[in-house]
Amino acid sequence: MNKAPIQIMDLTTLKAVVFELNQDIVPSRFENAQQIDSHTLQLGFRTLEKLTWIEISWLAESPRIVEIPPPKRYGEKSTLAKQLKHLLVNLALVKIGQTGFERIVRFQFSSRPGKEIEKEVVVELMGRHSNILLLDRSSKVVALGKQIKENHSRLRPIGTGDIYKSPPVLKGLVPKISESFQTWKENICLVPSTFKNCLKDTYQGISPALTLQVAGNNYNDANYIINQSVTSIELKTWEAIYERWTKWLIDVENNNYTINFNGPTDFVVWGEVNSTVENTKIGLSLGIYYSNKIIDRKIYSIREKLKYDLQKSKDDETRKLEAQRLLIKNISEYITMQNKANNILTLKSPTKNQIVEAQNLFKEAKRKKRSREAILNRVEFHKKKISDIEYFELFLDSLMYEEDEANKNKLDSIIELKEEVEEYICIKKKSSKFKSNRKKEQASTIREIQSPSGLKIQIGSNNRQNELISLKKGKKGDLWFHAQETPGSHVVLKSSNGLFDDKDIELAADLASFFSRAKGNKLTPIIMVPIENLQRISGSLPGTVSHRGGKVLWGKAERAAKYFHQK
Repeated sequence: MNKAPIQIMDLTTLKAVVFELNQDIVPSRFENAQQIDSHTLQLGFRTLEKLTWIEISWLAESPRIVEIPPPKRYGEKSTLAKQLKHLLVNLALVKIGQTGFERIVRFQFSSRPGKEIEKEVVVELMGRHSNILLLDRSSKVVALGKQIKENHSRLRPIGTGDIYKSPPVLKGLVPKISESFQTWKENICLVPSTFKNCLKDTYQGISPALTLQVAGNNYNDANYIINQSVTSIELKTWEAIYERWTKWLIDVENNNYTINFNGPTDFVVWGEVNSTVENTKIGLSLGIYYSNKIIDRKIYSIREKLKYDLQKSKDDETRKLEAQRLLIKNISEYITMQNKANNILTLKSPTKNQIVEAQNLFKEAKRKKRSREAILNRVEFHKKKISDIEYFELFLDSLMYEEDEANKNKLDSIIELKEEVEEYICIKKKSSKFKSNRKKEQASTIREIQSPSGLKIQIGSNNRQNELISLKKGKKGDLWFHAQETPGSHVVLKSSNGLFDDKDIELAADLASFFSRAKGNKLTPIIMVPIENLQRISGSLPGTVSHRGGKVLWGKAERAAKYFHQK
């Protein structure tokens, strides 16, 4: 997975969402607020028809205002959420305003429509300067997302109790429909540079995404154009850009918005209507887009950290193992010492000094022998630790395989894997503040697929899931599969739920091969065991089992990969 960039919510997108929210939730009654992290609020507004939730974030990488599906209850105890709930209770949202090309949105509240404005929530979406502020009727800041001190901004420090001041006026010309092609082109070309720099420096409200959108209909062509010097762009290209520029201005002026995910950027909210998304709500679609992108980033971040931690631990254990092996080599001479002592004592008339020497040799040999046994135990310990680490590496690789798996499920699984790594490999003490609320028995969503006969096949994504599907949830009649003598996921065919045939067995064996360290082999020996013949090995990682009996099958990882692709 790549660390994909997030498309910033630019002015055009902001105008589209504000227009849509004005249609959907104005007027409405403020109902609830919760803060899910240090830079994201979720607000609930009730209209006559329903309760609508919006998400406001002042995170520098993705500041946004979007609609979201009804969220889980979370973060209601945060100070900011409490202040909003207390100060906006029984008030109605009567207007959502945004002016010109400013990326500032004002949510205005009063006791009822037509009455004096009592409170105002101001959202500033300006990259790293993004913020949210709650103002009273005199524009005094009552609460805000983050305090801006003088050492952060001498131009506009702001905190609780200050009178709100708007950000500095935007630089550049205001885009106008009435501007002729020639004037528009001359303004852009006034100081020769690349098209993207000239457009940004000349006009207000221009984002990198909008620059690509007006330059072309696909990313490659648009990216080539915007990086050209304005002096080398052909006239027909200028005319095509001006046509899209005019279309953008007309759509913004007429509030003609529709979302399209097939343009030169991740999404476009103006221009040609895509019939597949014509009736899609823009705010809700963007809410899903940002949620997926942020989860992708979290998954990427956790994955890279886990890879680093596991590799570091593996290198450390390997060094310790080599050190112990070297010690064994150095003390393996104890047998020679014993033989030498025996030879001395078998002499016909050993002297007193020779007897003392023999006794010392026996003592040293005994000490070295005891040391060797202890070192051999340490060698086994380090080999086991390396094996455990390889299990975790395998699980990490397997988690990233299924492209179509829901991002939320992937995030839950990788967080669970991270917790296991911290508990058993990179041992860390969890503070109560960040302690996971997940019960160990309630593992993240277990990967399940359907066998040719319609039975469930469960695949463990970590040690906890292995234990859950094999020992805790397994029933008499289920069949357990695992790659022989190599790290791999537990695979359980839920044959206790119905009749199975050879195709089900073959697929389960193939899956056990695919989700193992041996998946690169053409054939992998797979052990199949009735689940009631499994027994947990105490003192080992969760999911570490021994078994009685069993049958060896041959699994083909390639067949399992084809099955996933077809599904």
